[in-house]
Order: sequence, then C-alpha cells, then structure tokens
Amino acid sequence: MGHAVRQAEPHIDGSFLLLNGENVFAGSVVPAVSAATKAGVDGVLAVEEVSTAEAATTGVLALDGDRVTGLVEKSDDPPSTLVMTGCYLLPADVFHACALVQPSAEGEYQLNEAVGLLVRAGYEIETIHLGERVNVNTPADVEQAARLVRE
Repeated sequence: MGHAVRQAEPHIDGSFLLLNGENVFAGSVVPAVSAATKAGVDGVLAVEEVSTAEAATTGVLALDGDRVTGLVEKSDDPPSTLVMTGCYLLPADVFHACALVQPSAEGEYQLNEAVGLLVRAGYEIETIHLGERVNVNTPADVEQAARLVRE
C-alpha cells in the first residue's frame, strides 16, 4: 500500500485520512480525526485486539499507553495483540518515509514500514479503537458489512 499512498502525494499538502477500501466500520471515523488534532499528536492508527495466536502471525503494535513505540512483524512473542485496521490519519511526511521503504520479497512497498520509520524518527502516533469492522473479501462479508451498517 506504500506505493499507492505515494501516488497521492502531489494532491496532498498536509495530514490526511487514509481508509482501506475493503474495510467497513460500524461507526464513524471522526474520532480518529479528532484524536489527531490533539497537541503533540502527529498521526492516529485505528486498531483492534486479536488473539495471541493471530498476533504471532501478523504485524502488531508496541505501545507506551496509547502511543505507538514500534511495529513488530510476525513475532513468536508479540508485544501486544493490537493490529491496525486500515484507518490511518497520517502526516504528509509519510510520503518521504514511503520513498525510503524497500520492496518486500513480494515486490510490495509496505505502508507499515513507512509508519515504523516515522515512529523511530520520533513522530507521535496514537491508537484509537473505532469499534467493530468487517474486512470485505467475500459475498458473506458483504452481507455482514451491510448488517453492520444498518445496526
């Protein structure tokens, strides 16, 4: 997703909201935007809890309170069970961070790595829980997302 984000750079001159198109949230993303307006906050990541078993198979966040201190990929001993949910409020400097990211073995430029670079550079990135969501990949997911929106 890092490459896709870089394509937006000519059109963005400040912080911006990024939503993965396949995610449907039960509620509003306004709380994420509001959290990013707090003094000293450079960005916000919407997160959710997963099982310890699932946390060991994906990227999780290392935290100090609500502040992100690192991103850890596929660890046998993950520092948390919090994963990103595809809703980001990011500073424009993420474009430079994306440019620094090397492609993965699959040839993809990972946005998570760019966010990790910002964190290591001292950017204050906070987390927020937006509630239930559906990652829409199948017809059954479409039905579940429709129910979620109606409720």
